[in-house]
Amino acid sequence: MTAEISTTEPDQIRAGDSITWLKTLNDYPATDSWVLHYRLINSAGKFDITATASGSDHLVSVDATTSATYTAGKYTLVSWVTQGALRYSTGSMLIEVLPDLAAQASGYDTRSTAQKTLDLLDAAMQSQGSNAW
Repeated sequence: MTAEISTTEPDQIRAGDSITWLKTLNDYPATDSWVLHYRLINSAGKFDITATASGSDHLVSVDATTSATYTAGKYTLVSWVTQGALRYSTGSMLIEVLPDLAAQASGYDTRSTAQKTLDLLDAAMQSQGSNAW
């Protein structure tokens, strides 16, 4: 079974997964030698992706081995096209890289930061008993 290829950038990806989408840029078709580039960037690091031509569209594909090196966190995904010495920005958005749960050791805490905080507050309130209020 082959997964359906998305035609938009994802807002979440999981490290260790194969990642694919197809981008149509009518003003910058791959058939006119435009190359689409992406960068995921945050304060901790950056990851670059270069799309390949798929007719006039741009096929973005990251194999599982490469995405396994991605550090979980929130990133800005920026995109641009190049054609020889020409370069034009085409967009930016927020994206989250989720951890590769298959690669985690046993005991990995899958709760969100919000859930961890809520659990800590709940435990603190319970430890105070009727003295909490």
